Amino acid sequence: MTNNKPIQIISWKEDFIENLATTIINDSDGDLSKVTVIVPHHRPARYLKKALAASDQLTKPCILPEIYSFSDFVSSLIPKLTAEFPRKIGKLDQVGLLFDIIEKLRGESTGMLSKMPTDLQLFFPWGTRLASLLEDLLRQDIKPRNLTMLQGEVLEWAAALLEELEIIFVRYVAELEKRGWTTSGLENRTLVENFNGLDDILKDRQLYLAGFYGVSGVEDMFFRYLWENLGLQVIWHSDPGLAEGRKGHFAVREHRLWLQNWKAEAISDHQAKGSCELPELKFFEGFDRHSQLCAMRDELCSQKVEGCAVVLPDTSLLLPVMHHLPEQDINISMGYPLERSALNGLVEAVLKLQENRNGQTFYWKDILALIRHPYLKMLEVDGDQPLRTIFHQWENALRHGAPYADVKDFVPVYSDDNGNLVDNPEITEGLRAEAVQICIDGFKDIETLSELADSLQAMAEMLRQRGGTLWNRYLLDSECLFRLMNEVIPELRESSISNEIFGQSLCFSIFRQLLASQRVSFEPDPISGMQVLGMLESRLLNFKRTFILDTVDEKLPGTDPYDPLLPDQLRHLLDLPDSRERESVATYNFYRLIMGSEESCIFYQSGVQPGLLDSKSIRSRFVEQLLWEIEQQRKEIITPGEDFPLKAVNFPVGAIINNPAAIPKEPLQEKLQNLLKFKGLSPSAIDCYVGCPKLFFFRYLSNVRESVTVDQNGDRAGFGDLIHSVLKDFLEPHLNKEICGKDLDAQALQDLFMLRLERDSLYPNLAYDIKKSLEQAGKNRLAQFLKSLKPTKIVELESDSQAELEMDDFSVRIHGRVDRVDERAGERHVLDYKTGRLHLPRKSFWENESIWGPLLDDPQAIYHDGTPFLEKIKNSADSLQLPLYLLMDQHTSGELPRQAALVELVTDGREVGLFDSKTSDEEREEIIETKIPALTKLIINNMLQEEDFKPIRSNMCHWCAYREACGS
Repeated sequence: MTNNKPIQIISWKEDFIENLATTIINDSDGDLSKVTVIVPHHRPARYLKKALAASDQLTKPCILPEIYSFSDFVSSLIPKLTAEFPRKIGKLDQVGLLFDIIEKLRGESTGMLSKMPTDLQLFFPWGTRLASLLEDLLRQDIKPRNLTMLQGEVLEWAAALLEELEIIFVRYVAELEKRGWTTSGLENRTLVENFNGLDDILKDRQLYLAGFYGVSGVEDMFFRYLWENLGLQVIWHSDPGLAEGRKGHFAVREHRLWLQNWKAEAISDHQAKGSCELPELKFFEGFDRHSQLCAMRDELCSQKVEGCAVVLPDTSLLLPVMHHLPEQDINISMGYPLERSALNGLVEAVLKLQENRNGQTFYWKDILALIRHPYLKMLEVDGDQPLRTIFHQWENALRHGAPYADVKDFVPVYSDDNGNLVDNPEITEGLRAEAVQICIDGFKDIETLSELADSLQAMAEMLRQRGGTLWNRYLLDSECLFRLMNEVIPELRESSISNEIFGQSLCFSIFRQLLASQRVSFEPDPISGMQVLGMLESRLLNFKRTFILDTVDEKLPGTDPYDPLLPDQLRHLLDLPDSRERESVATYNFYRLIMGSEESCIFYQSGVQPGLLDSKSIRSRFVEQLLWEIEQQRKEIITPGEDFPLKAVNFPVGAIINNPAAIPKEPLQEKLQNLLKFKGLSPSAIDCYVGCPKLFFFRYLSNVRESVTVDQNGDRAGFGDLIHSVLKDFLEPHLNKEICGKDLDAQALQDLFMLRLERDSLYPNLAYDIKKSLEQAGKNRLAQFLKSLKPTKIVELESDSQAELEMDDFSVRIHGRVDRVDERAGERHVLDYKTGRLHLPRKSFWENESIWGPLLDDPQAIYHDGTPFLEKIKNSADSLQLPLYLLMDQHTSGELPRQAALVELVTDGREVGLFDSKTSDEEREEIIETKIPALTKLIINNMLQEEDFKPIRSNMCHWCAYREACGS
């Protein structure tokens, strides 16, 4: 044994902070002014100060001890050891320095490095990984050797850098020292080189190392020096069985190795008996994240929340968890990723706007995402937020415009017939122009990081100054803005590569990497009551009840992201710790947490996670280990059930009732009658009512409008209108002439189509493949139309037509526009062009007695409850437009038309007639003069007398524009 102080073990069943405070007070006789405590991170320091303040053994007032994390302690020692104050640099400066080193080495190298491209943009992603690797080496106090012959094991850039790793490392350290720069890793190396100077600095201090588990190379060397030379007292939170010479729990493996390596003795005031006994454990198997949260809320509310801790292995859980916690004071002591914040949502909208830009125009959805962001809508003028109204106008204009829009084309309307839409039009326009200038124009043509920093600074200042009370009410958002302005922007602006020309793409990528590394800290007060913290933040703390969420294997112990420079399986070549050591630390943290609690509730998801691969969640290996230990005790296999220890979280699921409500007609009766009296109905409106009366209400009687959006694949309705217009203008010179399609000029028809298409406002903004598809489709359809056009005489083109039907109290006009009327053998043929699917009644429709019997014999019975009858008509007829065109033409011309047909313009231009060759003249006359008018009157009477606009369910509900309003 040595004369060094034995390592003191506080049982992980006991409160570490309370015992540590007692130990420090007893050792120092109450004089804490010369005490220095080193802890793994900042969180335990707050608890230790609280414990010291509450101690009756300590005379107040008093000077508290110095409490440091390891990194802070090293940073405080370096100026005292070296009498120098080097500037600590960030990742960007490290990459810039490494690029300079690689550039010089490339000319000297005879290996792969000499063949790599000399481009900072290509080097940057490798430079960030190389900087991280060098920092790891410095923290472990390892001087690396070159790793050769790795071609095929890693990518070319990685093989080239690892082949020259030794000289890169040496020059990197030398350049840092030459420039007066430092990093966390270099501080570690400097500390090792100056151990002798520690004696004078720390000789009068009482040193405590509290709660460490796995230590890096430099940490191990530093702590051991302090332990052997300066009386460092090492205190662990561990299994006290180690103090009795036992092997101890498997989770304290690193402590056991620590004792062996230092040849140290361990002591403990706590009994080893029962130290490895598990607390009361409750396992909850959920099917998704929300099921876990619901079970957590129920379990939390079952007892007092004082002394409870909710532990989150993943920071993305924080906000969902906050919505499920009881309404009490809660202490959150974990960082929230800045990239998940609303501020980053705004920044991402700005960046994507530029990335998808097409010249001076921007993709309409990107503009929409920007102006719909709440931060811009909440910009204030004299306490008001006027941009909401203006941005709503802009959104409406975008939805009616082209896929790509110029922001300068939008002209806001600040007043109408009722007066001003906003209180201060001039000031509001100034604010809008400022937002556009800063958020859109200000980010154009970014080439350097400093330019990006200036643009971000301008946007941040606008948000800060124009945000009004936003930042006082939303403190997390305020902290995010502070972090952007004081951490991210300065590094972009002040690094050694800030003025290098990278181009927009790389500048945005670098910024996103910096943002991803930022965490927004919550104020860790009060430190009593319920705690919400991460797994690492829970170190050294004890709680009565712990709630550990999402304990799946990918989170606990978790997996490190793949490193293409030095994959995990190659780290042993440089004597660097790999995933096994990281897993060992995660094991200790998990078991220490549950061993120190009276009850632990462990939640995990078992089920398919939606995503690209639909991977299945696997419960953590730690959970498997705990369940296995319980199974050993019970001598039975544990399966999910209704009771503990393993409870399956299930929700009662019944049939989803989807029964959209009908719309009462009584409040709308006058409006409906005015529609029928003065405007009449079109064939499409009658078709709409037969298909779904509730859709008829939305489309023709309500103020609810279909949502308009830009059609990026070409406007189908617009394309059909264009074909109609081209055919009308092409055939108009041939009115009242005998013509045949083979005698007409197909090329002239196609040229006219191309001329009209290119003049269309949407054509220039369509994608190239869509343009070519429309061109080819249009020309081919028109050519096929002429081939199928048989000898005929066109007598009307795009003519208005109508029929008057006398109802009980007033007449109703059925009106519309007929595409074409031909005269063949002295009889009229009504033709309707179709560029889409054909809809016309089946041949059996006119002979269906289940329809025509009730309709002709007793139609009044159907007036009040005719929805089933309408469904029968829809299923049999599909569409009534073509029969109604016959009725309208007969009333308008005074002649009985011979035929009505759809001209199919999708493939071959053929005519599909309403009547076939078997239909006799008597049947045709009965259909036109009797059946069609009777059917139309029945529909109108049902429209007037049915009590409700009832919904009719069909496959079309899936594509209905009013689906949400309907409730279907």
